Amino acid sequence: MEHSSISYISLLIIILLATFVPILITKIKFIPIPIVVGEIVSGMIIGKSGFNLIQESPQLDFLYTFGFAFLMFLSGLEIDFNLMKPTNKSSEAKWYKKPLLVSIILFLITLILSFVIAYMFKAFGLVSNVALMSLILSTTSLGIVVPILKEKNIINSEYGQTILLTSLISDFVTMVLITFFVTFYTSKATYEVLLILLLFVAFFVFYRMGLRFVVDNKIVKELADTTSQIKVRGAFSLILIFIALAQSLGTEIILGTFLAGLIVALLDEKDKSDLYVKLDAIGYGFFVPIFFIMVGANFDIKAVINNPKAIYLVPALLIAVYAVKVIPSLLLKFNFSMKKSIAAGFLLSSRLSLIIAASAIGLKLGLIKEETNGAIILVAIITCTFSPLVFNQMMPKIDLKNKKNIFIIGINDKSMLLARRLKKFEMNLTFVTYNKSQFDKISATGETVYLGDATDSKWLEEIGIDKADTVVVAKSIEDMNTEICEICKVEFGIDHIILLTNSQSTPKGESLYGAMSVSPEFATAFMAEHFIIHPKAFSLLFEEEDFMIEEVYLENEEYFLKPLNKVVLPGDCLILSILRGAEKIIPHGYNILQPGDIIMIVGESHNVKKAKNILGSIREDSYL
Repeated sequence: MEHSSISYISLLIIILLATFVPILITKIKFIPIPIVVGEIVSGMIIGKSGFNLIQESPQLDFLYTFGFAFLMFLSGLEIDFNLMKPTNKSSEAKWYKKPLLVSIILFLITLILSFVIAYMFKAFGLVSNVALMSLILSTTSLGIVVPILKEKNIINSEYGQTILLTSLISDFVTMVLITFFVTFYTSKATYEVLLILLLFVAFFVFYRMGLRFVVDNKIVKELADTTSQIKVRGAFSLILIFIALAQSLGTEIILGTFLAGLIVALLDEKDKSDLYVKLDAIGYGFFVPIFFIMVGANFDIKAVINNPKAIYLVPALLIAVYAVKVIPSLLLKFNFSMKKSIAAGFLLSSRLSLIIAASAIGLKLGLIKEETNGAIILVAIITCTFSPLVFNQMMPKIDLKNKKNIFIIGINDKSMLLARRLKKFEMNLTFVTYNKSQFDKISATGETVYLGDATDSKWLEEIGIDKADTVVVAKSIEDMNTEICEICKVEFGIDHIILLTNSQSTPKGESLYGAMSVSPEFATAFMAEHFIIHPKAFSLLFEEEDFMIEEVYLENEEYFLKPLNKVVLPGDCLILSILRGAEKIIPHGYNILQPGDIIMIVGESHNVKKAKNILGSIREDSYL
């Protein structure tokens, strides 16, 4: 009973830190500190390096281990398999346009440099085994890279996925190679090494089972959003199945949980499912911060500093771990800017659990000395603290608040159909209604909705309608619609007002206040006209839910003064037109892109989103 009490007190301290550290960090304006770094440092303050408030217990050990396993699961969940393919359908794509190939090349260069430096360490008597030290230096912390990329909102971009894949290959390959190395070194039977391959067999078995019994299963869909939350339960079952299997095979559980994440990523489409949001909330809301705080709490910095050899060991290792990552990352200059390439090298230099685990294995086998092991742990703490800081300074956060703000006043079948279609454009939707039942219904979905009088200008200002890019007015009373249009135009200066009306005659709001009137008759005639004149092209937008059109403002300097025939866009993306000032250009291969061009792109939604990240930012008056 006493141990249980101590466990809960320690857990309470950790959870309080996990709650208040992010708030404190956001208040620090003069230096952008990653939340992960704040969690580790706070753990050091309350742990062995500081006040020693955390008492060891089986409960905390479990949460620490499962937190790391869940982080590896989320890392597998973030892999975008579309980016492992060339960015176009031809075989002529340059090697630097293939993120998977680039990641493999970067890791191979890292492994070669690590071998050279490990050989030098052996010459100075710091290590006795070059192979193990090479693998230790080659590691990266996927657990650091993923949260930082998510925090910067670039994890789904080509740049973010290239970093993610490089980190994945480094961690995954070194994890497997270290497992094989230790097995061979300890003279275990060959069949025990081959047992590791059973994890991959399980991966393919469960993936095939998922395709057959989960994807498009009506029962799964019905239970996904009820109190059963069947997809979340299934994800946790998959995690524990792979943890148990990895444990039975005597290998690292993080390898198994990462494979479990890959299975979910393959089976569940991210753009069409809220499963990712739920798992992110569980992971980053509870398990992951416990892991990072415990990393800091378990590290005793005083024991390392008091060792005289640390004076030259720590600087030597720091130079080594940064050299083997930053130098290869310069190859990214072929596809990204030099600033982005160096920033990627620094982020990939982050080390944490895998390097500490590998060093502990070397110490246990007598291949690494005590002082070297302590220095490696300190270097891991330094890199996972310093590297994200450098990356944050070099790569400003993409502000998702710049997404287009749409206010929809009036909730009915027409406005809700419009809202569902706008969802795939990742816009900020705000609903306004005077109907309490409609308010409750929208609130239950998690959308932003306000209950009040839309003809009250002071109340509209309080809910932020003055910041709207577009206002959609869809009230059932025509006179009220006219009054709302007047308020939006005259009092708030909103230029883009759309009036969804049932009136067959043109309401006076259009002529007086510039609202674009869309009546059922107009919409029907408009759609019929285009289905008749452009049947194939128009059907793409109304029959294929995954197709979308975006206008992108060209901001990427690498595409300035570049001919269109040299521009490679992801997947099936096509450039429909280019707007240059008042000039509208029909694209041909010889056209040269200019700074500030507005490029209209059509294609599958996930490919269009990647194209937006490549070329620049979405234009405020994007075509819908």
